[in-house]
Amino acid sequence: MVAAQILVLGIFIGCLIVIISEKISETATALFAMCLAGGVLVANEICTFGQMVMGIEWPTIIFIAAMLIIVAVSGSSGMFQYMSLLIIRGTAGEPKRTFVAFMVFVYFMSLFFDPLPTMLIMGAFTVEVCRALDLDFRPFLISEVIISNFASIPSVVGSVPNLVIVVWAGIDVGQMFIVLMPLSIIMLVVTLPILLKYYEDSFHHGQSYDSNVLLLIEPSIMIKSRHDFYLSVIGMAVLVLGFMVGPAIGLESSFLAMLVASAMLVFSHERAKLLLRRLSWDTLFFLIAMFGLVVALDKVGLIEALIGGVAAITGGNIFLAMAFLIWIPGLALSIIDNIPVAAVLAPLAQEYGTMNAVVPLSLIAGSNIGGYIIPFGDAPNMIASSLAEKGGRSITFKEFTKVAFPLGFLHLVMVTIYTFVAALFF
Repeated sequence: MVAAQILVLGIFIGCLIVIISEKISETATALFAMCLAGGVLVANEICTFGQMVMGIEWPTIIFIAAMLIIVAVSGSSGMFQYMSLLIIRGTAGEPKRTFVAFMVFVYFMSLFFDPLPTMLIMGAFTVEVCRALDLDFRPFLISEVIISNFASIPSVVGSVPNLVIVVWAGIDVGQMFIVLMPLSIIMLVVTLPILLKYYEDSFHHGQSYDSNVLLLIEPSIMIKSRHDFYLSVIGMAVLVLGFMVGPAIGLESSFLAMLVASAMLVFSHERAKLLLRRLSWDTLFFLIAMFGLVVALDKVGLIEALIGGVAAITGGNIFLAMAFLIWIPGLALSIIDNIPVAAVLAPLAQEYGTMNAVVPLSLIAGSNIGGYIIPFGDAPNMIASSLAEKGGRSITFKEFTKVAFPLGFLHLVMVTIYTFVAALFF
């Protein structure tokens, strides 16, 4: 067993190193590592590869696939661009008001969508609006990355790490929202003035700005498909209602999400095939592979050893455990994609969750903050950088880190204080 533990741990660490290097596709790397780990389990007669695969959190995979379908339909309809343009027209193009309108809209949008689709949907639109207003779009993109990540903290559908932790640790979704939503609002209230002050010198129109430019744009032209627009509105309403009443009548989130997603595909008629081809299949297979690696780690006893090691360090103190679950993924492991970090630490959160319900919630907060504390910590950051580069104004490592790292550190401190206080009531 010791030899198997060393081999599986080596494969896992090697996988993370290759992912960080960005030399090879992270999905291909993770799938190959999962197969190697499975081979170690089979060779040591610990379990068959089929048994390892059966241990993967398939309800979470189904849930994520369903949400990707819903995002594909909603995003292709132009619904979010339509809504954001309606909001922004009310600012009359004034830079600071436009910035605040964008950030507040992204905040509420991120309660329902992972930061990656949020940036995919809003990023390109942000660049175009800023060009029309002759504004520097880089402050907008960087701020959207930061806000979309911490805005996702209270929502089970807000990010993939949330889904992983909620399912694995058996978190009460209603309790999660009640505890973490005030924290998220506080973070927004604190962060917006800081961003406005930091980027104050950037909020000036260029010489080519026309004050009537927003009034000339008819919001309805943002709607690419009225059929999909209304379908998206109905689908989102049913989904939100289902998440609210589902737990009370015993309906699982994965079932509700797939029911809505499949219905949206059915009513998309001939466009269903095109929408399915647009799904982020690499995200799904990456998550499957990471879950497979976690199962392998668990089969050889390394997850149990991790829990035991943390218990020895913390001495069973829930506050030390919460600090570990906030700062390790939030700062120490921020260089790694937050999905595998959440998958590895979720069993630890589950173990300590039996002592206090707030402990696993601290991992959710830490994992989300870890996504934006450095430029290459997560995919939405790379989307923002790519859009900026295509727009002719690159976001440098220094430029991103100069604002994201101090804010991320401040947010980790806020989360630590808030969750410590919340834990006293559970």
